[in-house]
Amino acid sequence: MSYNLLCQKMIKRQLFPYASKSSLKWRARRPLILGELSHLRPDVMCLQEVDTKNWDDTYSMWFAREGYDAQSFQGAGKPHCLAVSWRRDRFAQVDRLCVQMDRSAEACGERLRTDNVALVVALRATGGPLGAGVPGIILSNTHLYWLPGACYERLQQQVVLARALRTMRERHPDFPLIACGDYNTTPDDGAYALLTRPRPVSLNDWQLDNLLPRYFDDVEDGSDHDDDDDDDDDKGGPSDDVAATTTGERKMAYAEMAAAGTAAETEAARSKRRRLAEEERRAEEQLQRDTARVSRLVAALQSECREPLASCYGNYAALDPAYATPQWEGEPVYTNYAAWKGTLDYIFFSPGRGIAVRDVLSLPPESQLKPGLPNETFSSDHVALVARFDAPVVD
Repeated sequence: MSYNLLCQKMIKRQLFPYASKSSLKWRARRPLILGELSHLRPDVMCLQEVDTKNWDDTYSMWFAREGYDAQSFQGAGKPHCLAVSWRRDRFAQVDRLCVQMDRSAEACGERLRTDNVALVVALRATGGPLGAGVPGIILSNTHLYWLPGACYERLQQQVVLARALRTMRERHPDFPLIACGDYNTTPDDGAYALLTRPRPVSLNDWQLDNLLPRYFDDVEDGSDHDDDDDDDDDKGGPSDDVAATTTGERKMAYAEMAAAGTAAETEAARSKRRRLAEEERRAEEQLQRDTARVSRLVAALQSECREPLASCYGNYAALDPAYATPQWEGEPVYTNYAAWKGTLDYIFFSPGRGIAVRDVLSLPPESQLKPGLPNETFSSDHVALVARFDAPVVD
């Protein structure tokens, strides 16, 4: 299972104006969350936005009571954590990596400041191998940077995560990988293609442009009001002294002023053209630098993740045409259903490593979700994703 639970601390009325007051309260959401987890009862769970405030008195107690072991990891300054849990009668933890995305300088040469993290555990099957040559699994959980325009930052984070997963896979080469999380990435994004397509990946122009860094600082608006003001001063009417002269002198003065104004205007135009040319040159140089940065990250991600992953819900639209959309690469049209509706959550796995998807949990019909989540039935703005895997039988 992969499920973003919606941290109670993150709930703001303006984000969910359609929701009833009661559906946003913890006392109403708590039994819904625990009831859904109890009903689905997967062997392993990857949960995002788990309230740290409610960890001790709600989640950890529920895990222990229901026969689960669990690990959590919290980013600095976050009111929520990631949680990975597993049924203790099925698995035992043998390894763990806590990944801090802001240490991206080690993998990318650039440092992030997002407080995002990932949690990776290796679990050995306690009742014998899951299948032929499958003694256990590597389970990854993450929640990438939320800002919609920050595709470049999420690409950096995916490189950091891919490096950690490669490290874990080298330690446990017989364990297939299952990577879950809220990637805050839509299926048409270049980062999704880099995870799922055969190598080498060829991105289209839109995907490459979308991965470029975005700059949110205030920039000079390039207006020419100052130039206009100067021009207006140069074009001012005659002074009282000029007006007191004879008509011939006055005509000469106007001619001189017109000539001076024309010269000043011409120089202002030249200055503006030079400034615009310089700005264009700098913008082109910055674009080239940014394009090179993206190219390095694209190459690094494919180097760290040498084999493409498969998405458990990657052909869900074919199974249920009601969830189809042309741009979503076969993924369902939504896993997040709030003011913005779309697909952000995934369960990826390493195909050909001893496991295959048998089936996936159907998503709730849209009629149960309108006008948006959370509501009196579903406690989060995301829906739960659940996949069942098969492993070859041991002879």
